[in-house]
Amino acid sequence: MGNEAKVTGLELLAAAKAADELDKFLGVIAKVVGKLKAQPDVAAQKLAQALGEVAKTLQVVENSASEYLSLGIDKGALATKSKLLLEISSGSLATEVKRGRGHCHVIGNIYWTYLDKWFARVLKKTNDYDAIRTVFQRLGNADDDLFNDLEQLAAKLEQEAGEVLDLVVKRQEKKAQARVLSALPTLQPVRKTMSKTMQTLYGMKTEFIDISGTA
Repeated sequence: MGNEAKVTGLELLAAAKAADELDKFLGVIAKVVGKLKAQPDVAAQKLAQALGEVAKTLQVVENSASEYLSLGIDKGALATKSKLLLEISSGSLATEVKRGRGHCHVIGNIYWTYLDKWFARVLKKTNDYDAIRTVFQRLGNADDDLFNDLEQLAAKLEQEAGEVLDLVVKRQEKKAQARVLSALPTLQPVRKTMSKTMQTLYGMKTEFIDISGTA
């Protein structure tokens, strides 16, 4: 194994861009929350569900990055949590990310089946309606780009875990710890972006659950 598997700026830039674009999409939706509240509809529950689908991907990727970094930060973690390294490097992370991906076709189906009629009625074909329609069209087709970029970052972490595990097996724990920590400065910015986006998502999901009148 060599250094080629190190977490690089390429995957991080793509993942950060994806999370940032998602955050901008949410900003478009947030602009019309007040208008939608004024004319509530049970479809709001479906919108909360759609936002939850988006949150799944960010949550799984952020959790994986956090767990990986903890191996270099927590004292003795490489020895006591070597099972985590083994699980990540053997493909469990990729499986979890695939399971947690936003399933964008679900978002698209929710929009066209439940939300479009509500938005058209409330926003009356305004610029807001056009903007939010564009956002959901984009989200409905994001499996192959936005969410794929996030998945590629998780895959890179999986490769890197294999490198670190190799060092642990060779009893080179200091080198293994240094290798994990070397990813910290580059991973932190994208984690902050994902965390910010998730906060927005969960806040908006709660608002739309309230609008729908369901628990």
